[in-house]
Amino acid sequence: MDYKIGYYAVSKAGHDKGKRYILWDVDAEYVYLVNGVTKTLEHPKKKKKIHIQIECCMDDEVKQKLNNNCKITDDDINEALRRHLHV
Repeated sequence: MDYKIGYYAVSKAGHDKGKRYILWDVDAEYVYLVNGVTKTLEHPKKKKKIHIQIECCMDDEVKQKLNNNCKITDDDINEALRRHLHV
């Protein structure tokens, strides 16, 4: 599985099952997820890799900011998730 920063992810288990996030960080066992509202860039959701489904795509604006090393805000994350839900 390819865990790229900026990819969309959906929780498969836990009290947040079915919620959508954006992948913000990865380590050996866990991923750190953000939604820009309850799970912010400063306080991401820590979740085991086996408990999420990665969607191998990302928002164009987030991708552009990541590629250009621009600062991403919680508002950027929130808007990206809103756009993804309306596609």
